[in-house]
Amino acid sequence: MEQNDLTDVDNAILDELRGGRATKGALVDWTGYSRNSVYNRLEVLEAAGHVTCVHDGTRLFELRDDPRDE
Repeated sequence: MEQNDLTDVDNAILDELRGGRATKGALVDWTGYSRNSVYNRLEVLEAAGHVTCVHDGTRLFELRDDPRDE
């Protein structure tokens, strides 16, 4: 995934995860985007290797590689 492929939702998620780990629900609350939008974009970001789920039970995510730094 390249920087110009990122959506506004992606940027909001990446901004929040730069501050530390967050659950899916927290990302929905903090970004103000719909649950479906955040969940779908997390799947895309995870498949691209930019974020990872570190705890399946709580769906806790952390930033692995911010594509905006490339």
